[in-house]
Amino acid sequence: MKFLFTIILIATLVQNEADSLIGKYSFSQRHFSESLQLNVDYTFQYEVKMELFRQKIEGNYNVVGDSLILNSFPQRDKLIVNEKSKKTQKNIFRVTDKSGQLINYQLTITTDEGKVIELKNCYDKVKTNYSNIRSFHITDTKGLKSPEYLIEGKRTNYFEIRFETIRVFENEKWLIKKELKQINPIGMDGEFQKYNLTKQ
Repeated sequence: MKFLFTIILIATLVQNEADSLIGKYSFSQRHFSESLQLNVDYTFQYEVKMELFRQKIEGNYNVVGDSLILNSFPQRDKLIVNEKSKKTQKNIFRVTDKSGQLINYQLTITTDEGKVIELKNCYDKVKTNYSNIRSFHITDTKGLKSPEYLIEGKRTNYFEIRFETIRVFENEKWLIKKELKQINPIGMDGEFQKYNLTKQ
């Protein structure tokens, strides 16, 4: 009986803690705003606004300790890569969005030796002479960064890349600052930001 009471008490405390997070959190400055609405049914609405850009995303959340875990819905692949081998001495990267439209992007390459090469202002195909490429990632003009893609084939040198231009939350952990009624978000670059979203 005592054990059952303890379980109920813990469950109640966890529920109360989650309930206290419910509400809207936001941050705003010139030409940029970001907000996150946490609902009682563990769903969320996320919105970011920049100059000439706006994006709304919905999904589900969970709370584990001081972490707010976000998963967007419907879930999408952040990056799809089709590796091929062609008769050329160069490595060729061709990047489009999921609909097949060409986009402007930055290609960041990491070699087997750990050297990082950034190729900026890219469009359509990029050709490189680096033969020892281990991995790469894509960043679009909004600052949205793809996961690091580890090259699978040993002889592949042509990469058809489809990049998801809508932000995807996949078990993304934001930091809860409960005493301050704030949440420290992760940005589109995959890093914790220097600002916080404050409860309204």
